[in-house]
Amino acid sequence: MGSTQQMTGTDQQASCGQADELSRLVEKQDWDHVLALLSQLRKEDEAGLLCDMDRDRVREVMLHLSTEELANLVAVMPQEESCRFCEAIDPLTLADVLDETNPDFAAHILRGLPEETVKQVLPQLKDSGVVEPLLQYKRGTAGEHMTTSFVALAHDMTVDDGINAIRAQKPRRDTVDTLYVVDARGRLRGVMTLRQLVLSRPGARLRTIMERKLLSVTPDTPDRECAQLMQRYNISSLPVVDTTGHMVGVITLRQLLHVTTEQATADMYHMVGLSETERISRPLRVSVKRRLPWLIMSLGFALASGLVVSAFETTVAAMVALASFLPLISAMGTNYAQQVATLFVRGLATGELRQTLVKRAVTREAMLGIINGVAVSALSALVALVWMRSLLLAQIFGLAMFLTLGLSALLGALTPLLLKKLHADPALGSSVLLATATDITGFVFLLGLAAAMLKWTGAS
Repeated sequence: MGSTQQMTGTDQQASCGQADELSRLVEKQDWDHVLALLSQLRKEDEAGLLCDMDRDRVREVMLHLSTEELANLVAVMPQEESCRFCEAIDPLTLADVLDETNPDFAAHILRGLPEETVKQVLPQLKDSGVVEPLLQYKRGTAGEHMTTSFVALAHDMTVDDGINAIRAQKPRRDTVDTLYVVDARGRLRGVMTLRQLVLSRPGARLRTIMERKLLSVTPDTPDRECAQLMQRYNISSLPVVDTTGHMVGVITLRQLLHVTTEQATADMYHMVGLSETERISRPLRVSVKRRLPWLIMSLGFALASGLVVSAFETTVAAMVALASFLPLISAMGTNYAQQVATLFVRGLATGELRQTLVKRAVTREAMLGIINGVAVSALSALVALVWMRSLLLAQIFGLAMFLTLGLSALLGALTPLLLKKLHADPALGSSVLLATATDITGFVFLLGLAAAMLKWTGAS
């Protein structure tokens, strides 16, 4: 029977109190009480306290922890925090710490460390021959996330032989539920669950009970594609094979959960112009270095919108009330474009928006833009009429709103698709670029229509 644990306000206050107490004890160099305090905590809570501490103080605490304790702490930290934690450990000690973990986790940590540190640590590892090949796989691929710990059984084994083989291999908990069947050359031939094996007739050959219709990926398969396959076919692990069909690893649901979480974070950050590695705990200089270029670029785009308005100075001077409508046009166009873009970014990320559905999806959003544009523009014209008591202004504002929403729908749909085609992150188009595009087009529609109306009526 499962239980749900929630952190209450009292728990959070206790956590803050423990952090203050730990800092005080470290400052006093009272190591007996430091270790006593840490021993009372769950590893996840202990890791959280250390991650929030100053790096110099963390180094002092590390000197009093065993390599096994350090390995257990690293194992429960998010990757970025675990890499930052490991950077504070000297290379020889770090090699001992990583030896306490499995090779794929060691490779996972080394990928996030400076190249110079990796060169010092790698030769010291007991399993360096296993870890080094794992470091060759590209980021964002199945090879980066797979584990080399999996259960492979020969297809001519009996059920009893298979069970004995599993006992001998002593597999990890997260890889024992799915068993892979290979032929005499080690090529993947089938798959079965541990339950299927245990419930089958003891003398039956594995090749007679295995599932032959199986999914597999190569080490170069994008991790997003792996996540989509596991979600679509509701499987908990995915075998990774080389070009000859030999198994080289397995991606588990647990590993893909981290991947999808990181990707969702990255997409969310990109939509507002942040680096996916940005965190509240980052040093000020690092955050300034990463955010300032984007802000300067945003300023450049904003100036482009300003240039559009300045090009219609005469029109704005003749009809000053237009200035009141510019923020409304900007907000409505940007919001609607970002709504559509968010749907398309998600669809591309999850695989829901397949190539065969693109045309239908774009057409659907264009139609929605027209329908919503008619409704909102009618309301906008009514508001302008009541507010400004001018039929001309109401006509200009209503028509400009209709055109802006219609084009915003297309921009929101096409921008992520274009970025995807250019092999860029589709989420990038849902931030400053999309906002600037809708601002410029909205201002052109509003001020351009006003200039045309003024010229036509002879008011200018």
